[in-house]
Amino acid sequence: MTSLQIDGLDWSPHDERSERGARALLRAIDVDVKPGEFVGLIGPNGSGKSSLLRCAFRYAKPQRGAITLDGDDVWAQSARWSAQRIAVLLQDAPDDFGLSVAEVVAMGRTPHQRALAGETAEDCERIERALLDVGLAHARTRPFATLSGGERQRALLARALVQAPRVLMLDEPTNHLDPRHQIDLLALVKRQCITTLATIHDLNLAAAFCDRLFVIDAGEIVARGTPDQVLTEALLKRVYGVDAIVDLHPVTGGPRVTLITTHSESNA
Repeated sequence: MTSLQIDGLDWSPHDERSERGARALLRAIDVDVKPGEFVGLIGPNGSGKSSLLRCAFRYAKPQRGAITLDGDDVWAQSARWSAQRIAVLLQDAPDDFGLSVAEVVAMGRTPHQRALAGETAEDCERIERALLDVGLAHARTRPFATLSGGERQRALLARALVQAPRVLMLDEPTNHLDPRHQIDLLALVKRQCITTLATIHDLNLAAAFCDRLFVIDAGEIVARGTPDQVLTEALLKRVYGVDAIVDLHPVTGGPRVTLITTHSESNA
């Protein structure tokens, strides 16, 4: 299994870099993911979670710092090298160009195929297994465009799995899913034992599935550790600005977050 290391990463978008003295949006980011570990990135909207992922999967190049897989600098390698090792599941589904579900899933094998080569028996086996794993075997011939948002997300996870990645990166993977499929998707990822880095909004899902959490606030890592070390009432107040009760989940024994909401009475 593969380890992921992010050391001293600074990043700003092009329009920010053009301004002299502009402050980086991500600053001195250090994140490590051990082989087979499921690590979550949490933090408020706009804190830099998705930007950090884009740097890690070789989409947005950082100004400083290094991203390495087992010591190999990701940005010193080719795009094909990265695609053979890193699979990505983003929040928004890409254009399908009229493809069927199975054809979209099959795209995950492209980094491992030679030019103009057809699908091998191994490719077909991986595709069918992934469709079964995400519960879409029955929809293999359906146009991808006809799927619901949740079904599309599951199909794209299947595409990531057939890529046979060493590292999986997920950006809010449960956004379009109902509660059952949120749990099913994250449980499926967890069972793969693939080195995984994921941004997650739902703190209770993060507590249930992540081995460790890194908290990003205003472009900096402000806390790290196991869910019970990180998900404290004081941190939630400081980072999210919310009052919460954090107690033990009666089944898992891990932390359970309950937000405290107050409703002011409207004047009649």
